[in-house]
Amino acid sequence: MDKDLINEIKRHVNIVDVIGEVVSLTKTGRNFLGLCPFHGEKTPSFNVVEDKQFYHCFGCGKSGDVFKFIEDYRDLSFLDSVAVVAEKAGIQIAQPQQAERRQEVSPHQPLYDIHKAAADFYHTVLMTTKLGEKARHYLYERGLSDDMIKHFQIGLAPNEANYLYQALSQQFDEQTLLNSALFNPSENQMIYDAFQNRIMFPLADEYGRIVAFSGRIWTAEASANTQQAKYKNSRASLIFNKSYELYHLDQAKASIKKHHEVYIMEGFMDVVAAYRAGVENAVASMGTALTPEHVKHLSRFTQKVVLVYDGDKAGQAATAKALEELRDFVVEIVRLPDQMDPDEFIIKNSEEALAEFLAKQRLSPVEFLLYYLKPDNLDNLQAQIAFVEQMAPVIAQTPSITAQNTYIHKLAELLPDFDYNQVEATVNQVRVHQRQEFVQESRRPQGKQITEMPFLRQVSPLQRAENQLFNRMVHHAYILNDYRQKEEFQFISPELQTLYQSLSQQGEITSVELSQMDESVQQAWYMAMEEDLPEEVATDELYQIERTRQRELLKRDNRQTAQRIREQANAGDELAALEELNRLIALKRNME
Repeated sequence: MDKDLINEIKRHVNIVDVIGEVVSLTKTGRNFLGLCPFHGEKTPSFNVVEDKQFYHCFGCGKSGDVFKFIEDYRDLSFLDSVAVVAEKAGIQIAQPQQAERRQEVSPHQPLYDIHKAAADFYHTVLMTTKLGEKARHYLYERGLSDDMIKHFQIGLAPNEANYLYQALSQQFDEQTLLNSALFNPSENQMIYDAFQNRIMFPLADEYGRIVAFSGRIWTAEASANTQQAKYKNSRASLIFNKSYELYHLDQAKASIKKHHEVYIMEGFMDVVAAYRAGVENAVASMGTALTPEHVKHLSRFTQKVVLVYDGDKAGQAATAKALEELRDFVVEIVRLPDQMDPDEFIIKNSEEALAEFLAKQRLSPVEFLLYYLKPDNLDNLQAQIAFVEQMAPVIAQTPSITAQNTYIHKLAELLPDFDYNQVEATVNQVRVHQRQEFVQESRRPQGKQITEMPFLRQVSPLQRAENQLFNRMVHHAYILNDYRQKEEFQFISPELQTLYQSLSQQGEITSVELSQMDESVQQAWYMAMEEDLPEEVATDELYQIERTRQRELLKRDNRQTAQRIREQANAGDELAALEELNRLIALKRNME
């Protein structure tokens, strides 16, 4: 990728805005401060320097520019991080080269290839054959158009034993066929298609590579067969883990970043229904409960989740379970009326009505739990007491006292035998108990590993002088040119010396070049750039920096010589010790 284009991309974004999408930042003076996303902490030590467009954590020491942040936060390569930032900047870059590069380095490329071929096969069967005509008619009745079928790459698995196998067995070797999880070998040495007579939904990873399928029954005969599951998913494979992948994430991620939130839905048709309503930032798990792996995957794209599970009992139970996994996210819940799912809601109302409902009818987790945990028999006093005791800790954990009071009112309104004061008294008991636990925890001796306050990295006077000198070289070409003429000059710090050699040869160090250097060299760069120096170089500034460097070098030599004297005296080598002593005296005279 062209270096000038990379610099152009970097100039078109503000690192504060990019990091602010995933880290809550507060302006403190000229910079911004937040909790570091790279290590656990309760006291903010993550510093974003807006005027220099880089970040530094005083807790864990991580530093970098906007590309480095995306690279580390999303665990991407440098070029992929550039592509992410380019998308934010609205700059088009050549994607095919990146796709080719990914394919070249992937050891599982044959599996991606066979899944792509299978998706093309299923889609062709649906769209071009007489066999697929009835299935298309079924999808049309469900509200899908040809454009939507194409967008979701929906296909049809024929009601035949091994049509897919016959189509692909000449293109792929036996090992790839067996590892794909698209086929089932039998005892009679026959190989059968894993999916038969099902409408096929391809599942892609976040890069758009198809890794699995889910097949839905669609005929009346199949629906009447109670032994047959409505949805059937691909088995786990080398490229597919259903506890990690999320349906439609590859298509939704741009909209997720744009709206800073994601809708999590229960099934494929729910996501399709949302898309029909113009909601593009929706994903679904593959027929499984939300897992910690799903949550970690989503955390790379947003910190806000809107749960839209089905309105039936199973959907609401899944919502309550998901809340436990999403405790570090901002969460809102949409409860669809009459136990409907999004697809049923559109059929009964309209696409516009679903879009409006999703946007406006949102509950907080506490409001959802008020209705979810509410006992069926509210006339029973014991049930009311148990309900209050369940809700009191949930309400007490709400950070806002105003919100707590509102929830206490809502809870009291649901109960025939309790008023606001009685509910508040129960919540207050929990508050007192939580406060006592906090005090006891704070008094308990903590191990050395717990350090809440951020620490300032200790920088020696010699290191600081070298950092300042290198900083001036980067920002003032004439200083760099002066030092280029001094053939004997080199930095004491090996990392700064590496940077200086690169800077001397090219006159600049670009983000691309920096990304290819060792991590320690990158950290040295950002430490030097952190030096808060005035724009103008003072008349004697370089002289003072050089004096500091020389003085600190002499001190270092002094300490090393004194150490050698002690070692030689202890070893009984008086002659060598005397020589080192004379050298030490000479060094001290030089310092004076």
